[in-house]
Amino acid sequence: MRERVRLVLKVSLLVLFITGFISCFKENLSEENEREIINNYLKEKGIDIEPTESGLYYVELIKGTGAQAFQGDTVEIFYIGYYLTGKIFAYNINTDPYRFAIGSGDVIPGLDEGVSYMREGGEALLVIPSSLAYGSEGNYQLGISGYTPLAFEVILDKVIPGL
Repeated sequence: MRERVRLVLKVSLLVLFITGFISCFKENLSEENEREIINNYLKEKGIDIEPTESGLYYVELIKGTGAQAFQGDTVEIFYIGYYLTGKIFAYNINTDPYRFAIGSGDVIPGLDEGVSYMREGGEALLVIPSSLAYGSEGNYQLGISGYTPLAFEVILDKVIPGL
């Protein structure tokens, strides 16, 4: 009886070890694949920039001349969000601007960070790795899988200083 219990325990531990090993390997594969997708996208677009410390790729398309947004300020933006394949998943062009406070957590971290580099009237391209978007889990309500890098073209329309 004891031998059988030991055998069951050994097999259970082996299964747990293998499962953990496979999931770590699978996660690394997805992260490596994501880096390759981002690098290919940037190369295809002729963009040669280094990411910020967080991993965001910020490309200023039109330099704004107005106020810069800081933590606690409210901003109004127009944007197009798309996969690196070019397929659009969200936008608000030809509608009211989208309003959020910098640092409030109302938007994905990559969008929050990217807008904080902009000045009113500016336009930028943000290439956002999944670690600054929806992570390994994705957002299935929006149809975004885990480890999916995103791009946003953003116009900073207005900065409303925080109190």
